[in-house]
Amino acid sequence: MPYVKSLLIAALGLGAAELVHPHFGVENVDLVFLTAVVVVAVRYGLWPSLLTSVAASLCYNFFFLPPFYTFTIADPTNIAAFFFFMLIALLVSNVAARVRVQADTAISRVRMTEQLYAFSRKLAGTATLDDVLWATAYQIALMLKVRVVLLLPEAGLLEVKAGYPPEDQLDDADLAAANWAWSNDRPAGRGSDTLPGAKRLFLPMRTGRGLIGAIGIDNDKTGPLPTPDQRRLLDALVDQGALAIERVLLVEDMDKVKRTVESERLRSALLTSISHDLKTPLASVLGAASTLRDLAGNLTDAQKHDLIATVIDESERLNRFIANLLDMTKLESGAIVPNTARHDVGEIIGSALRRAGKILVRHKVSLDLAADLPMLELDAVLFEQVLFNLFDNAAKYAPPDTTIWIRGWQDRDAIVLQVMDEGSGIPPTELESIFDKFYRVQKGDHVRPGTGLGLAISRGFVEAMHGTISAANRTDRSGAVLTIRLPIPAATAALDTAA
Repeated sequence: MPYVKSLLIAALGLGAAELVHPHFGVENVDLVFLTAVVVVAVRYGLWPSLLTSVAASLCYNFFFLPPFYTFTIADPTNIAAFFFFMLIALLVSNVAARVRVQADTAISRVRMTEQLYAFSRKLAGTATLDDVLWATAYQIALMLKVRVVLLLPEAGLLEVKAGYPPEDQLDDADLAAANWAWSNDRPAGRGSDTLPGAKRLFLPMRTGRGLIGAIGIDNDKTGPLPTPDQRRLLDALVDQGALAIERVLLVEDMDKVKRTVESERLRSALLTSISHDLKTPLASVLGAASTLRDLAGNLTDAQKHDLIATVIDESERLNRFIANLLDMTKLESGAIVPNTARHDVGEIIGSALRRAGKILVRHKVSLDLAADLPMLELDAVLFEQVLFNLFDNAAKYAPPDTTIWIRGWQDRDAIVLQVMDEGSGIPPTELESIFDKFYRVQKGDHVRPGTGLGLAISRGFVEAMHGTISAANRTDRSGAVLTIRLPIPAATAALDTAA
């Protein structure tokens, strides 16, 4: 078709020359034919333009050089004009065709660069190994028009991890070529010097840290696989894919290290808690019980009462520690699902205060709740445990005979509750850390007793009920303030607004 179209363009040039000739003379006819030659060279390339040059030269001779309508030339001057016209037409067609090839090459390189950039952006946005492998296989297959298979090492041998079209396994010849390419860092398989009988050509995938796998390509065509131009593009794509795979593997390794470190930290904290904080009340219980058993006849009723009270108090303390450990285990496993219903916040606060009576016996409690607080969607048992933990924390860090303040008010579409103490406050750098598991604020050389789980459990319970909890220091005096913010149900908020 390009050759047919070039002849049609030459015919159109002849028609235009016939129109130009009566008005401008034969001197300008050759420019019309040269224009047709340039158009064909730019549009269709070298060989169609050469055909147009020959056709234009013959038409110029046949129609415009005397004697007309013959291929003979009577005037020697016209012979020179004809040959110069033909020479110029050939030169112009060659130059124009070369410019077209260069333009096509430049456009092709620009498109290739854009595709490589888009591919790199796609890889940068992938976070899992499967996504990276799939994106790499698909992009190489799309740009090179080949079938692709990617293999990564597992237990010392390569295994198929991805392919386009999807491929689950390879035959023995291909597997041997892939493992040889990976082991020796050289191409193997189809078209190479090693194991050329394989169906695919396998290339090693490497980064600055070393080999990470192999890639295999094949198609249904005969001849070199890939061509030299395709090989450069393939190398660029493989390098980008290898870097992305290495990045994902490094992230996975870092996550494993972090999980190991966190596991070791929690294990150490748990052992510390069990060895000290659980051992102390247990020792008190054993001591009191042993005294009652061995010296019961020599003890007064008051002494027996004190020992029994010690057994009960320390048993309750031990029970709280164990309950905290169980609650944290349930939180981390996702086993806690709030059983919510409409509850009055004041009633739950009163229940938590009665439960914490022994803990707060050495402190004053000031309760300041706004009137007509709306009912909230809460799990009463979980929220009572949250308040108990906050009261226990305040009593633990505030000096005796100081006041623990409990305040509550409505702030637009939420209820805000605060528990404030008159202790030394929280170090500013530890305001977020106090909600971590097994974390306890240390003042000097003294660490308060406890497992360090109370506030972590409180945050977990509050967030399970769609609320938030935060820590801060008081601005009016020394002391800490823990703030809970719980949303008001939509129906209740709408009624309050209407009222």
